[in-house]
Amino acid sequence: MSYKETFALFAEAFVNKEFQERFVHEALKKPRKLHERICHRMEEIFPATYKGKNVAFDPNKKCIVFGWSKDVEETTWSQVSNQLGMGGGVLVINQAATKFYAETEGSPVSVIWAGQRQ
Repeated sequence: MSYKETFALFAEAFVNKEFQERFVHEALKKPRKLHERICHRMEEIFPATYKGKNVAFDPNKKCIVFGWSKDVEETTWSQVSNQLGMGGGVLVINQAATKFYAETEGSPVSVIWAGQRQ
């Protein structure tokens, strides 16, 4: 599945309806702008029902990460888990677009947002 397809499926499943199209655009064309939203304005992206939740990822499955790097990064959960809790803000989407984990930029503590399609 291409990034565009993954982001569109993800947005449809998890992102606030009024932000879905913008999410896909920023994910593809302006990942730094999307990362800024993840860090400081998560409520623009996700419904509040995902706030404070958590999900389990298979450590070896591929996922897509919006984090500290300039571009979208493809990695595994076991590799990205080293970046969690560092206060920098991150969004991790599994490659099937069926679950996500996100942290706001934190000082002193990040706020976790997560969800999974049933």
